[in-house]
Amino acid sequence: MILLANIKKELLLLSRDRAGLLVLFVMPMLLVLVLSLIQDNLFRATGESATRALFVNLDQGKLGAELKAQLETTGALELVEQFSGRAIDAELASETVFSGDYQFAIVVPKDFSRQLGTATNAAIQAALDDERSDASPQQLTLYFDPTVRGVYRTAVTNALYRGLLGLEIARKGEALSRLLPIKLQESIDREMAAYGGGIAVELPQLSSGWATSSLIELQEESAYPGKYSTLPTSVQQNVPAWTLFGMFFIVIPLAGTLIRERQEGTLARLMTMPVANSSLLLGKVIAYLLICMVQFGLMLAVGLYILPRFGTPVLELGSAPFALMAVALAAALAACGYGILVGTLARSYDQASTFGAVSVVIAAALGGVMVPVYVMPKVMQNLSIVSPLGWGLDAFLDIFVRNGNLTSVFPRVAALGGFFLVCILIASTVFRHRRRGN
Repeated sequence: MILLANIKKELLLLSRDRAGLLVLFVMPMLLVLVLSLIQDNLFRATGESATRALFVNLDQGKLGAELKAQLETTGALELVEQFSGRAIDAELASETVFSGDYQFAIVVPKDFSRQLGTATNAAIQAALDDERSDASPQQLTLYFDPTVRGVYRTAVTNALYRGLLGLEIARKGEALSRLLPIKLQESIDREMAAYGGGIAVELPQLSSGWATSSLIELQEESAYPGKYSTLPTSVQQNVPAWTLFGMFFIVIPLAGTLIRERQEGTLARLMTMPVANSSLLLGKVIAYLLICMVQFGLMLAVGLYILPRFGTPVLELGSAPFALMAVALAAALAACGYGILVGTLARSYDQASTFGAVSVVIAAALGGVMVPVYVMPKVMQNLSIVSPLGWGLDAFLDIFVRNGNLTSVFPRVAALGGFFLVCILIASTVFRHRRRGN
């Protein structure tokens, strides 16, 4: 009953601090939204995911559709053929890129199939006649945002050139397969004319598939076969990262409650009553644990239902829900334990809020919340192992990205649990020392 009364007291105090609750729930949600959208664009720019580009196919033949298929097989482009529910023409594509809604638009001209077929035949015929081809290259239009530079623009143009090269090789192979037997027959007829002609020769048919079949394949293997073989999406990185940040930011209201109770004499009055230290601290832990778990649920909802509406990937939770809950509970406990430790050791609210906020930001930076650990310098990667936020984030990513389970995340869960116990033991010792009036 005493424990329930303590939990009720903590929740009542929290409900009166509406500004604090707003910060606890709204701040991490906004951080997830903003950072996921920014990093999603960055992931696309660096080739981690496909770049969305407008595709306007005005071609009256079949090669426009073949080019689209070629570009999509590169994996670097996601082609969009409608904008706001209507088909796109060249003028709208230019306006859309100009307005910044898209950074690239590819326009296939009206007579692309016919002109490319004519140019291909002319080029192959010239090659068979040992002449120089005067066929003009066919032109596609690529509208791009002039503010897009560097690797982003290069990645898109390279993907476009790869698609065009594949289409060109296929067309040339088809033309060569068709024209070569004709050319051979003409040569044979010309040579046999001196002998009266009229000799039919059955020439072997040349298949057109030889031009597009690959003879060399590039096998990609990660130099880090274990940990970094699969990288998270921007959503898989940001949702757990900023969830942990929001959980640990609970240090400020939790420590503030302890200090206010101490300064207003509430704690002194409680200590005169037959209430165990463990009951006082456990009441706070359970109340704030509930807050952290509500935070966790809201952040998952943002990743599952809100972010996909802005074009980001859906948050994939993996296949181990019990492991997910174990990590969330362990991280919430670690955050509560840290908040109680800071609130116990700090002598004023200003001291607790400043130290608590700065220490959480530093732990978040080291743990890979702001910048993924795998893009940090080696020194910072080594330092990340001291951050509880890093332990939690690594465990979440193990479940989301690498199909982790309770066994694989157990070391990080145990580390978070150990961090909570150490914080509570130190806080309890200080608490008991003060209660005795020493």
